[in-house]
Amino acid sequence: MTPQRTSRALAREAAGLILTAFGTLGVLIALGMIHVLLGLSASMAGLLVAGTLTKPEPDAPRWAPRLRYATCGVAFAGLAGCAFALYLPLGFLCVALTAAFVGLWLSSREPATEGA
Repeated sequence: MTPQRTSRALAREAAGLILTAFGTLGVLIALGMIHVLLGLSASMAGLLVAGTLTKPEPDAPRWAPRLRYATCGVAFAGLAGCAFALYLPLGFLCVALTAAFVGLWLSSREPATEGA
């Protein structure tokens, strides 16, 4: 049996979440005021990190992992687009590193069937 959380602990957690949300929004607004693409790059990087670090539970619906992969794909595409718009060689570096990492990932996986 789990102990009940006090209302003070819940209020503290709610205040922490609200401050985190407003702080993140403030950072994105400040970066967006410096340059629009800088703010978009930061938001896409945050979305990519959030999509990468959150894993659905094993009993989650079938669409949950697909939503995670779609989120990561959209975030990476947005980040690569911002990189191309900010500095063209940075965009090409982003695409080249992606190709290298996917190649390493594919070459290090175990084959599905051996000798078949």
